[in-house]
Amino acid sequence: MPSAITALGSVHGAPAYGAARPSPAGLQAQLQRFQQQLSDCVNCASASTPQGKADIDAIAARISQVQKSIAAIDNGQPASTAAPAPAPAGSIDVYA
Repeated sequence: MPSAITALGSVHGAPAYGAARPSPAGLQAQLQRFQQQLSDCVNCASASTPQGKADIDAIAARISQVQKSIAAIDNGQPASTAAPAPAPAGSIDVYA
């Protein structure tokens, strides 16, 4: 089962050196990736385990954050650059 991915690019809510502000297209791509990852986790045999539930919750939280960033951009506000919640302990960055 894919695990929640960790966030890179910011530390303590400040953008990392050289990090660009998120674009609507980039956020949409992230949203699609997280939605696919959530679907994979929900449909996995380990979805009902404590670790599976934690991974599902973490991915759902990331989806919510990306959706809020997209909504903020749509309303003419800058997207949040705050670091998302860290991945649960023992998670693997499957995109590394």
